[in-house]
Amino acid sequence: MLRLNKYTLFFIGVLLSFSAFSQTKEELKKQKSSIEKEISYTTDLLNKTKANKTKSLSYLKVLDKQINNKERLLQTLNIEISLLNKQIRKTEKSIINTGQSIVAEQDNLQLLKSEYAKMIFACFKKKGNRNDLIFIISAEDFNQAYKRIIYLKQYASFRKNQAEKITESQKELERKKIDLNAQKKQLISESASKKELVGAKKNELNTISDTKQEKQALVNKLSKSERLFKKQLKAKQKRAKALDDEIRKIIEEEIRKAREEAEKKNKGFSLTPEAMALSSEFNNNKGKLPWPLAKGVIVQGYGKQKHAVFAGIETFNNGIDIATDKNTNVRAIFDGTVSRIFFIKGEGKAILMNHGEYFSVYSGLKEVSVKVGDKLLAKEKIGVVFTQEMEEKTELHFEIWKGYDKHDPSKWLYKAY
Repeated sequence: MLRLNKYTLFFIGVLLSFSAFSQTKEELKKQKSSIEKEISYTTDLLNKTKANKTKSLSYLKVLDKQINNKERLLQTLNIEISLLNKQIRKTEKSIINTGQSIVAEQDNLQLLKSEYAKMIFACFKKKGNRNDLIFIISAEDFNQAYKRIIYLKQYASFRKNQAEKITESQKELERKKIDLNAQKKQLISESASKKELVGAKKNELNTISDTKQEKQALVNKLSKSERLFKKQLKAKQKRAKALDDEIRKIIEEEIRKAREEAEKKNKGFSLTPEAMALSSEFNNNKGKLPWPLAKGVIVQGYGKQKHAVFAGIETFNNGIDIATDKNTNVRAIFDGTVSRIFFIKGEGKAILMNHGEYFSVYSGLKEVSVKVGDKLLAKEKIGVVFTQEMEEKTELHFEIWKGYDKHDPSKWLYKAY
């Protein structure tokens, strides 16, 4: 019985280990699926602009994102292969242990059968010479007769126990053989999965290499137009400053209005209870806010950014740039009020929404479907993203502010890594 308990505990340990592995494996599968979807989307975006022979910076940014996603996918594949290798080693060890246990169980069964056979043979041999009843009544006294009765009972019980041990040992042996077959099937399945993953890894390495070569060829081509790009960069920085100035001006006006409203009520400067509740709710949803586009990929992050072509040039992005398809709807990321709609030359229209202490900015719209003062719910349509036909660039510039402070929007949006 002790032997069975040890085996059961060992098998439970293997099952728990496999369960933990499966959970990690499932998480990896979800992560891999998400990256693959983004790769598919960026591939679609690249294919749509591939006909553009100028292969602009916009194309290069999406290409860079594609490389980044493929490298992340490769890392996920490497982790998955590593975990699978670990599980294969565990399964192989488990097969060896179960195999050794089967051999020991077979030896034990053979020994039990041999002992039982000897016992039966001895019993029949002696039975020919005596009868159990005569054996008892031929005792010299009552005490000896009682002892002979006890002996015969013990002998019968021992025979019965020995038969039960043989039956239990046979069942245990069958169970272990079933477990062994299950472990062997598991090993075959894991080995096939590993082979598939290794194949996917090799394929991914080839596609990364091809994409990097395309990127390098494009960088070499674009680097010949340094003067043009520096001119474009200067114009972009000018537009970014104009947007920044306009946002600050609007936020200052919003704060002034709130202050004046509070002073009228002799309360000193503070947000209204409604605005405070909205701010609190906005803050509580950090990392869970919906994207301003139903579909898109972040091609430029927040903060300091190195130029895609010229290594020595750096810019600062006040928000994030999201590449998407033509005519994609832009939507509010949270409940709030439309504070201002304005125009930035070369960038299209922009909308600033008030969420209490927080503000969201949507720049690069060709159409606006709201008006100042409109109270909106999260995910309500506010406009349509603008496409720069020359570069075939369809990007939304998105920012989040708290008062006069800029925040990294990717930390606020759901899974915006």
